[in-house]
Amino acid sequence: IHANFFVEKVMALLDKIGHVLTSDITKDFKLKKKNVSVIEESTFIDQLKKRRNISELGDKLRFSQTYLTELIQESVRSCPSAHHSQSTRVVILYGNSHHKFWNIVKEMQRKIVPFNIFAGTAVKIDQCLKAYGTVLFYEDQAVIKQLQKKRPFDAEEFPIWSEQTSGMAQFAVWTALADSDIGASLQHYNPIIDEEIAKSFDIDENWKLRAQLVFGSIEQEIVEKPFIDYEQQFKVFH
Repeated sequence: IHANFFVEKVMALLDKIGHVLTSDITKDFKLKKKNVSVIEESTFIDQLKKRRNISELGDKLRFSQTYLTELIQESVRSCPSAHHSQSTRVVILYGNSHHKFWNIVKEMQRKIVPFNIFAGTAVKIDQCLKAYGTVLFYEDQAVIKQLQKKRPFDAEEFPIWSEQTSGMAQFAVWTALADSDIGASLQHYNPIIDEEIAKSFDIDENWKLRAQLVFGSIEQEIVEKPFIDYEQQFKVFH
């Protein structure tokens, strides 16, 4: 009797321990799942926050050009475009091509910028020259014209949608680079440089230059950005 009683007590105790363990493990698992979800959500926001305009860039990157090229390509290809037009075209410049581009920009600016303020312009361009590479963002006007013929009622909208498509591609590449701790700054020396760059790099005549993203190692201290009040920027209705 005593033996049976002891076995029953032990079994009851083990059963209770089993319930406690199961309960605790289940609870812990749910919390972990919840935390993982929060981490994934905040990570994307953190990626967006890391995208900054970095003026002082260097050429000390630990990534290969193959990796950087694939990162840029996949960032652009993952972006939406109006009617899936895929109108964005990208030229990636490394090494001598990167330097050639910015030297052309400098010479073109020298021709139009007053002598007394050109020194400041040259400093900014020299900062770009020191970087690792440049991404040129184009929009294929042939694609846009084709869509305008196909959908005449939306003809006036396609150039606008094209600009939005280009902006998303620029932002995506910029953010992807930032997430890899690569600094970048977005420049707009077009349209003054367009013709000379097209000749120098054999660019299709239908491609319209929209922006230049110069990137490299971060050589400056990052400071907090100021933001306007939420009330000025957002309206929420229930």
